[in-house]
Amino acid sequence: MTDKASHGDAHRAEAPAPGTEMVEPSRFRIRAVRIDGLGAVVRVRGGGAHRVEFEVLHDCSMCGNAINQVIVGLAGEDRAQASVWNGKQRSGGGLKTVNAGSSVEALAEDNPGPAEWVDVSCEIVVPDEPGTYSVRARYAQAYQGRLMTTEGRTVPQPEYQDVLGWWKVDRPQGPGPESAIGTIIVEA
Repeated sequence: MTDKASHGDAHRAEAPAPGTEMVEPSRFRIRAVRIDGLGAVVRVRGGGAHRVEFEVLHDCSMCGNAINQVIVGLAGEDRAQASVWNGKQRSGGGLKTVNAGSSVEALAEDNPGPAEWVDVSCEIVVPDEPGTYSVRARYAQAYQGRLMTTEGRTVPQPEYQDVLGWWKVDRPQGPGPESAIGTIIVEA
């Protein structure tokens, strides 16, 4: 359940200014956020599902051979709502299968060259209750995640539940204001 107190006035200015990037140090960067095809801040009547699209550049030389994910959700929630990127050190390079034949097989990117910006998208659900809801992102290393790039969306993939539980791993309150990528304002 979403903690309504986390969506008060203190979070109204959390969306990055146009043209700026959200940075998860030594892991990934996010830019060009569009909610419902608009900008990073939208005003809506009533809650429900909203399409969030953005560009991600994952470049984690310290990650070794780990399978990494970028996950997205709302401030104050106990779990992320969506996994949007899954791969090894660097984004780009097209679809691959990692952990083939195992119980943690998944689609991923495993780019041997320089990291590339990739477009990803997902749906985020906000409550019907009026308020300001901060959309945030963080990393995970749960072996499996969805690859919601343009190419990845052409292949049916489950939403792996383990990765969504990384929302508060090492961050008891979940991702902080520095992890904000957008804002959805539900008006009365």
